[in-house]
Amino acid sequence: MTEKLASALAGLPETSLESLDAVQLMRRFDTKYVLPEGWLPALFETMAPHAHVLSVGNQVQCRYDNLYFELPGEQFLQDHLRGKARRMKVRSRSYGSNGKSFLEVKQRMPGGRTDKYRMERGEGTSAVITPEEITFLMQYLPDAGNLEPRLFGAFTRTTLIDFDRRERITIDRSLEAGLTGCPMQPLIPGLAVIEVKQPKPDRYSPLQKWLRGLGDRRGAIGRRTRMSKYTMARLDQDPNIAGRAYLATYRRLQDAQSWAEDLQA
Repeated sequence: MTEKLASALAGLPETSLESLDAVQLMRRFDTKYVLPEGWLPALFETMAPHAHVLSVGNQVQCRYDNLYFELPGEQFLQDHLRGKARRMKVRSRSYGSNGKSFLEVKQRMPGGRTDKYRMERGEGTSAVITPEEITFLMQYLPDAGNLEPRLFGAFTRTTLIDFDRRERITIDRSLEAGLTGCPMQPLIPGLAVIEVKQPKPDRYSPLQKWLRGLGDRRGAIGRRTRMSKYTMARLDQDPNIAGRAYLATYRRLQDAQSWAEDLQA
């Protein structure tokens, strides 16, 4: 799959990490979709006239490693499961393309806007939060000193940038996750998570128009899906978690995964 996607991505002009300053979108509106990985070459072909592909260290398919933190009582997870309009995540993210690592706070606001704040840290996804990092986190989370490492996650990401629309599209595949102290396992294998990040909602961007035009969508495939990779991983790793507000999404994604596997076969 990596080789097939590399061939498809060769048709897009490349851009550098420095060019992302024009589309940082630390405050943005996110829309997520899932697609079978086998459909990604067609997605890249559709976007070739409109977008550049991000290249870092001569890589356009880059590994990301995340470590998610939680509060006692699983506050972040419970807020997601209950569908609270205002919720957050705290994670450490390491970029395989350049070795950089950041401590990040993502806040989901009422109305659908996402705000992100981050500070650079040492290499790797360290589970130890330094006093300086706690000071940073306390701007957004007063009880940051109680955070605990909870879940590791990783995926391979390709990023497309439409400079005219100030839009970024991330394509995450080969997802895997594992609770701290446990080995990582594949998460929704056969599916890629597509995220469209915009300064304001725009349903008529080229990618979204292409998705709506797909004639063989089934269930969640190619349709807007409210999902969190962190929440999906927690439900996948611990079947005892009660997530009534999220279970319908979880089951739809499991059905989509099963259909994607049949399609691949």
